[in-house]
Amino acid sequence: MIPMKPRVLIIGPSNIGDAILACDVIAAVHRGAVDAHVTLVVGERAKALFADDPRIHTVLDADAFGSMWGRFKLALALWRYQPHVVIDLRHTLLPLLLKPLQCWRYLPQPPKALVHMRERHLWKLSRHAPQIASAAIAPHPLASSQASDGAAVWLSAKDVGHVDGLWRRWHLSERQPLVMICPGARSHIKRWSVEGFACVADRLITECGAQVVFSGEPDEEPVIESIRELMKGQAYSAVGLTTIRQVGALMRRAQLVITNDSASLHLASALRVPTVAIFGPTDAAKYGPTAPLNRTIHRRLFCAPCEQALCRFSHECMRFISAEEVFDAAVALLGHGARDGGRGTKNNPTRA
Repeated sequence: MIPMKPRVLIIGPSNIGDAILACDVIAAVHRGAVDAHVTLVVGERAKALFADDPRIHTVLDADAFGSMWGRFKLALALWRYQPHVVIDLRHTLLPLLLKPLQCWRYLPQPPKALVHMRERHLWKLSRHAPQIASAAIAPHPLASSQASDGAAVWLSAKDVGHVDGLWRRWHLSERQPLVMICPGARSHIKRWSVEGFACVADRLITECGAQVVFSGEPDEEPVIESIRELMKGQAYSAVGLTTIRQVGALMRRAQLVITNDSASLHLASALRVPTVAIFGPTDAAKYGPTAPLNRTIHRRLFCAPCEQALCRFSHECMRFISAEEVFDAAVALLGHGARDGGRGTKNNPTRA
């Protein structure tokens, strides 16, 4: 039996993209155990996503305990915390220390039939905390909703207010569609071409009357500025002006997000924003978009998805994706009438 006010420990991913994929677990814990004290262990890069999140009471930076002595101190601190429930999304050894009599819950891996990381995280929740998972289906009436549309990422009033200020600063209009383009990725081989992004952005502006805002991390600013220099139309850049959650608040006001396989993709999916996702070396079945409206564009090649850090060939999986097909997918989701006859739906991603 779980106490009325249980202590719940969630061992989460280290990077921000995977942490966003784990937000459905955090939302489910909040719905299923509204009175719980929740401690979350994540990497340094993911901490900003959960700062001041009312669903989480303590956030620990796992990277701060990277040494052997540090890992011992973290294990000791968590043992003293005495969690009633441990949800391990990283398959660590900590549950064997904290819940030795329930170690059988933590040994199996998700079934191979569950491919997407979001589904695999939710499977672990059902395995590690079945009572909470069951209660999350019929949530406590006091459980707060992160968003009226069921989004799993929490956005603060400060985040929304900051985006309101940017909206006024850029003189954006509610009467024109807003398209956010996220051309970066942690690995350069997951990035589509700057020429392709520039072409698509210009066509969205001239043919669809769209307003375009680029977003990315500070080290991706040179990529975004290269795209803007190639463009004929005016586009805005949110680089350096927003945190990860403020990017989410801006996405909430967008009609479409176009992105590589990156944290931005997972953020758009978590916020249920229509998404065009461009995939190359990584597996869309594992990390693809999950928003209700989406298009996945990738090439069916003998080497893709390779999921390798370095390309053995000439990056054909990204080079062979044309601006025309990305634009067509964007137009389809914007509701201007797809020229591909409905090609590229969630269950039938765009391929060639």
